[in-house]
Amino acid sequence: MGEQSEIPLFTKCCIIGLGLMGGSLGMALGRYGVVEERWGYDRDENVMDEARNRDAVDRTGELPEALEAADLVVLALPVRQATEMVRQIAPLLKPGALVTDLGSTKRTLLDAMNHWLPRGVDAVGGHPMAGSEKAGIQAADPLLLENAVYLLTPAAGTPRQAVMTMEKMVQSIKAHPIVLEAEEHDQLVALVSHLPHLLAVALVNTVRHTGEEQELIKLLAGGGFRDTTRIALGNTAVWYDIFSTNSRHLKKALQRFQEELKALWLLLEKEEGAAHMALEEAKAFRRAMPYRGKGMLPEIFQLILALPDVPGIIGKVATLIGDAGLNISEIEVLKNREEEGGSIRLGFSLLEERDQALQVLEDQGFRCWKKG
Repeated sequence: MGEQSEIPLFTKCCIIGLGLMGGSLGMALGRYGVVEERWGYDRDENVMDEARNRDAVDRTGELPEALEAADLVVLALPVRQATEMVRQIAPLLKPGALVTDLGSTKRTLLDAMNHWLPRGVDAVGGHPMAGSEKAGIQAADPLLLENAVYLLTPAAGTPRQAVMTMEKMVQSIKAHPIVLEAEEHDQLVALVSHLPHLLAVALVNTVRHTGEEQELIKLLAGGGFRDTTRIALGNTAVWYDIFSTNSRHLKKALQRFQEELKALWLLLEKEEGAAHMALEEAKAFRRAMPYRGKGMLPEIFQLILALPDVPGIIGKVATLIGDAGLNISEIEVLKNREEEGGSIRLGFSLLEERDQALQVLEDQGFRCWKKG
C-alpha cells in the first residue's frame, strides 16, 4: 500500500466505466486513501465483479444507487459515450457534486457539461497523459497514473475551489496537474498525442500496402519501426472516438505535417547534403525536450546505463539501487542503441539520489553517465 491521505478528499465517488483507466484511477484512489467509499458502474456485470475482486472499487451498483450522495463522479468512458452519459446522470447528481472525466478530448464533453449539469454541480475535465496498449479492467494498475502529467480543464463558471480540489486529488495519487482551457488542451494534444497515433497508423499501412515480400518486411522491421509504430496497437474504438471528437484540430496538425513532408521532399531533390540542416534542427529540438517540463513539473535527474544483453541485468541494477535506499522515479528501456549508446534510462526525483546511484553503479563496474 502507498501513503494514505491524512483526511479523505471525498466521502463517496462513483466511477462510471471500469476499464483500464477507470479501474486504474479507482485503485489509485484507494491506494492513497483519497476517497472513503469507492463505487463503480459498468454496463458489463462481469467487469463490475472483476473490478471489486481487483480492489478497483469497494462496491458496484446500477446508476441511481451508485450515484446516490456521490461527491465525486468520474466518467471513465470514451468521449462520445461520456457526453451522452452527462445528460443521463444530470438529474441524479447531488448539489455540490464534482464531475470529472478521463477522456482525451475536452471541448465536446465540456460543452455537454455546461449544458446539462444542474446549478450547484461543478465540472472539471480530466485527462491523465498515461495509458497502455492493453485494455480492460484486467490491465488496470494503481501505478499507471503515478508521475503522469494530468491535464485539468474547468468548465465555464467552475469555482476555483473545485479546481483546487481536483489538483489536490491528482497530487494525492502522485500525478502532476496542469490546468488548461479546453480549446488549448485539444489543440496541443492534437499535435503531441493524436497526430503521432495517426502517423503510426499511416506508417504501418504504408508498409502493409507496398506489395513487397510481407514476411521479409516483418523480419527486417527493427527497433526504429517498432518503436515508431507501437502506439498503433492502441484500442481502435477509443482512438476512433478521439479522432472524431477532435477532427478540427487534428486536421490542422495533419496539414502542418504535410507541409513538413513537402519541404523534406523538395530538400531531397536538391544537391547532396541539402537536408542536413533539417536533420540537425530536428535532432536538436528533440534532444532539448525534457522528460519533465521545467518550471511546471518537478525536474527528473537522469542516468543512462550501457548494459550487456544478459538475463536479469535490469533486476540487478534495480536491486543495487534499492539496497542503497534510493528510489527510481522513472525507468525506460532504450532499445535503439544508436542514440546515447545506452540500454536504459533511470530517472530520480532528487539530484543527490541520482549522484549516489551513479556512484553505486560505477563501484560495481557499470558504465553509466549523467544526462541533462
